[in-house]
This record gives sequence, structure tokens and C-alpha cells, in this order.
Amino acid sequence: MGSKSNISAIEELAASEDGVFTAAQARLFGIPRYSLAYAEKAGKVERIAHGAYRLASSIDDGLDGLRATYKLTAPEKWTHERIRTFDGFAAAGATAAYIHGIGDLHPDPYEIAAPRRFNSRMGGVRFPVKSLSEADIVWKSGIPVMRVEATISSLVDTGEDASLVADVFTEAVRKYGATEMDIRKLRVWLGAERYDELLHAAGIAPFGEAELVETDAAGHVALIEKKGS
Repeated sequence: MGSKSNISAIEELAASEDGVFTAAQARLFGIPRYSLAYAEKAGKVERIAHGAYRLASSIDDGLDGLRATYKLTAPEKWTHERIRTFDGFAAAGATAAYIHGIGDLHPDPYEIAAPRRFNSRMGGVRFPVKSLSEADIVWKSGIPVMRVEATISSLVDTGEDASLVADVFTEAVRKYGATEMDIRKLRVWLGAERYDELLHAAGIAPFGEAELVETDAAGHVALIEKKGS
């Protein structure tokens, strides 16, 4: 395979993997190691983590580092395989909240829930062990992310500042309450005591003036706030 063919193969691989691919995937795709090294030296690809690359010409939406981290949890698997059969790894905590666009939390250090203890040499990432089913996650930008309710619960579990979690919660209700959020699941995840603590921190009745109202049998909610509050 000539250099031009190798570059074309790398571009095809990157396109099939949402712009980010692993060295193991390149090998499985038939791209020789020396060709990947040549492409990096020529400025065609950038290494964004040990064993993970992106096309230099592609535009990073701010999530390429996370994509690389996620892919490196199973470097030889294709994304379409992991979408078809969820393997338990998913963005969690502040990282998930950032992807959902709720609250004012930084996505890094990355937090990726793992189905079992996961030993990794990757820096700037935490792998809390958490049992998740496919019903607990949603795919966004090629990354499995904890659903909104599970994200809020994971923030509470890790001891995140109560006021920051309260902001995440109220923004989640405003943004997803009528569509994707199920308040019943959140109550189950947190338990009665921690759920009440969340309502208290958010200033929601019976602990504040704002009122949280379930709008249907699917657990969708709306937040009714008094003017001036």
C-alpha cells in the first residue's frame, strides 16, 4: 500500500470513528505502524493520547480528548460494535453534566464509569466502578453518557458541592424535564433522604418557593418559579 493509499485509509478510518481512532484500530484496518508514524511526522494526524489519534485537519469540538479516552478503554473495538452492545463504560459525573450542557462544572479530569475495576495508565481520568445498563445511558457525539438522572446521582455519590449539584438539577429540569428526564428514576437513585437534600439545596418546595410538578405518568417534570425568585 503506497503512502497516498495509506493516507486515504487513515482518513476513511477517522471518518468512520467520529474523527478519533486508536493505533489498534489502525492496525486492524490494515494501516502499517510505519504509515501512522509517517502521517504524524508529516502533520496529517495528531496524537492526542498514547495510542489515540485524530486528523490534523479536523475540527475539535472540545470532546476529542474524551473520545480518545473512551476508545482506549477497549482500543480494538469499533464504535458501532460498542453502540450495538453496550459494555458498561460511560461518561459520568461532571464530565457527563458538561456534555448534557447542565450546570457549571469542568469536564476534566474525565470521569468514565466502568463496570469493574479498570486499571489504566491514562492520566487525567477517573474510572469509578458503577453498574450501568443500556437504559441508564444515551449516546451523544459518539460517546456513551449517563442519562440526566444518573448523572445527577453520580455527582451526589462523589460528594460534589451541593450548590453546584443543585444548579445542575435545576438546569436539567428546565432543559430536559419535559422530554428526557424521569424524576422517578432520580428519586430511586438517590433515595428519599438525599433527594430531599437536593430539593433543599435547590430551593424547591417544601424547602423553598419554587415548585416541582410532575406533568405526566412518565416522570416528566416542570419547575414553577415565583416571579422575582
